[in-house]
Amino acid sequence: MARTKIDVPLSARYNYTSVIVSYSTGIDSTGALYWAMQNFAPERIYLLYCDTGAEYPINGELFYKTAAILKVKPVLLREPRGFLGLLEARKRWPDSKNRWCTAYLKTGITDKWIRANRERLGSKVLFVSGERRDESRGRALLPEFEYHSTTLKTERKGKFECHWHRPMLDYEKGKMFEFCKKLNIKPHPCYGYIDRCSCMLCIFARDSKVQENMRRYPEIFKQFIELEQKIGHSWKAKKSLAELWEDCMDIDDVVAEGTE
Repeated sequence: MARTKIDVPLSARYNYTSVIVSYSTGIDSTGALYWAMQNFAPERIYLLYCDTGAEYPINGELFYKTAAILKVKPVLLREPRGFLGLLEARKRWPDSKNRWCTAYLKTGITDKWIRANRERLGSKVLFVSGERRDESRGRALLPEFEYHSTTLKTERKGKFECHWHRPMLDYEKGKMFEFCKKLNIKPHPCYGYIDRCSCMLCIFARDSKVQENMRRYPEIFKQFIELEQKIGHSWKAKKSLAELWEDCMDIDDVVAEGTE
């Protein structure tokens, strides 16, 4: 899903053979799913979720439950090595300049799936994601429409267009919870203690938010801490996961899953 930055003219935004909703189980992608459900028949919608290997354990269950409730087609993708395997191979955590986690664990496998399923998807696809402008300065500049990188530039391999649409850009966060309710989907449990539903140890998350996940899923975090120490490269430039662990993991701090 590399950005093409090529605008899709208004005259071309019609007659889609299928719709792919990029889904994370968070409220913003649920908002995007709500938009798709309002504009397309369920049988034309593919709900696509990428399991990075650093997700909440409940995510797979929530993903399939959502697809079943709304009668859309579920597509779950995984890069075989997962986050741990790639981290061990690369021996460096991702950072703002090299977001290999997104490139390998989301973008790469999504593009590969789209290309491999062109015949199934039809000749004109709408790819929908849930970014909002008020999330960050970078997202504030995103276009509502652009051509997706899987669009074929020539007809040598056939005719295939994919347009990337971001229908939630100008909505505020509170509206996302309203859309969840309209779909009869409960917000992800993590919103009970943190404000964003990203991977559990996202390098862009505040330390305190990752610590909240660490307290609830200590066994998962132990694997990443052990590998961090093995490769000798810290989670963030000035903070390691091991340091976060020492700061928050007194025995009384451990929270059983689902108790808050």
